[in-house]
Amino acid sequence: MQLELSPEKILGVLQSEFAEAFPGLKIVFFSKPHGEHKGSAAKFLIQDKDVTLGQLSKEMKSGSIQVFPELVVWQLEKQFEDGFGLHMQVFRKSGRTWLETSVSDNLTLAEQQAKAAASDSIHQEFVDPIDYREQE
Repeated sequence: MQLELSPEKILGVLQSEFAEAFPGLKIVFFSKPHGEHKGSAAKFLIQDKDVTLGQLSKEMKSGSIQVFPELVVWQLEKQFEDGFGLHMQVFRKSGRTWLETSVSDNLTLAEQQAKAAASDSIHQEFVDPIDYREQE
């Protein structure tokens, strides 16, 4: 799959395109970068799905990113950062909670998707909705 990026592209549209290919994963954007295998602070989370990519990055130019199941999560995040100045993290669904995959950034998208699918059968008690950090 190829994700087309441009300054005019709406964030929510880009997220939906990714989710179609990987329904157990989502890409989440932040206003500040994160370190390698580190999480992003929730206070920097971009919640407005109607913002354009150009509004998120002054470096934003048109281009594309090849996304395929064998792509390692940290490599995808690095492409967004280095190529477009976009600070992005991959999140994985775990039951009814979304986990930031900072601890398992070395897994491929397919491996993350498989973990998300396996979590569908797990019954979870109430989880604090702010607790989105991966806990492996």
